[in-house]
Amino acid sequence: MSWIQLYIRLVKASLRSQMQYKFNFAFSTVMVLGMFGLEFIMVGTVIQKFGGVGGWSTYEVGFLFALMMYNRAFYRMFASEINSFEKYLVDGMLDQHLLRPIPILLVLMTRQFRPMLGELILGSTLLITCLLHLDASGQLDWRLALLKTLIAIPSGFAITFAFGLSTATVGFWTHRIDDLRRITDDATTNASFYPLTIYPKWMRVILLTVLPMGFASYVPAMHIIRGELSFWTLPATLLLALLLLAGALRFWRFGVTHYQSTGT
Repeated sequence: MSWIQLYIRLVKASLRSQMQYKFNFAFSTVMVLGMFGLEFIMVGTVIQKFGGVGGWSTYEVGFLFALMMYNRAFYRMFASEINSFEKYLVDGMLDQHLLRPIPILLVLMTRQFRPMLGELILGSTLLITCLLHLDASGQLDWRLALLKTLIAIPSGFAITFAFGLSTATVGFWTHRIDDLRRITDDATTNASFYPLTIYPKWMRVILLTVLPMGFASYVPAMHIIRGELSFWTLPATLLLALLLLAGALRFWRFGVTHYQSTGT
C-alpha cells in the first residue's frame, strides 16, 4: 500500500471518529466562525473609523485576515497534533508510535483530522468581499487577484507548517515546547493578520528574516492587492516556502533519530 493510500485511509478513520460527535463539530464550527468574525468586525470598525492603519484600508487588512485564516485552517486541519506535540513527548505517547511500521509524521498528520469549516467559511467570505470591493474601486481585477491568491495560499500554509514542524522537532531535546510555540507560531501568526507597517522596524526585520511569517500574508498581499512588488514575488515566495519546508522535514528526521524515551 502506498503512503498516499495509507494516508487517505487513516484520514477517513479519523473523520469517522470526529463525526461520532456531530453536535460538537457543528458547535465548534459556529463558535470559531462567530469568534473570529466578531474579532474582525471590531478591528475593521476601528480601522474604518480612523481611515486605515499603517497606510492600509479596511478591505486591504481584510484580505490579509482572509489569507491568515486559510493558513490557520489548513495548518490545524493537516497538522493539529504537531501543534500539540508536547504531550507526546512528556507523557511518553510517542513511544507506541515508534513501534509501528509507519512514519511518525504520517501518523501525527492523520490524528484528529477534521475540516476547519469555521475558518474556511470566514476566510472565503472575507476574501470575496474584499476583492470585490477593491475591484469596484478600480484598485485591481478581482479575477486575476483571486487566481494569484490561490497560488499564495499553499505557500502560506507551507511556511506555517514548516515553523510548526521545526518547533515540534526542538522538543526532541527540550521536551517542553509550548512556550517556544507561543513565539514561533501564535505570536508570529497573530502579527501576520495585520500589515507589517504598523510594527517597529526591529519587529518587521524579524518577521521577514528570522521568522519570515511575513511571507505568508503581507508580502503576497503587497503584490496581489497593492501591486507594489514585481511579478516574481509569488514564485519567490513559493520557492522560499519549499526551502523552509524541506529544511523543516530534514530537521525533523534528524530529531527523530535523537529521540530518547521519557521512561514513563
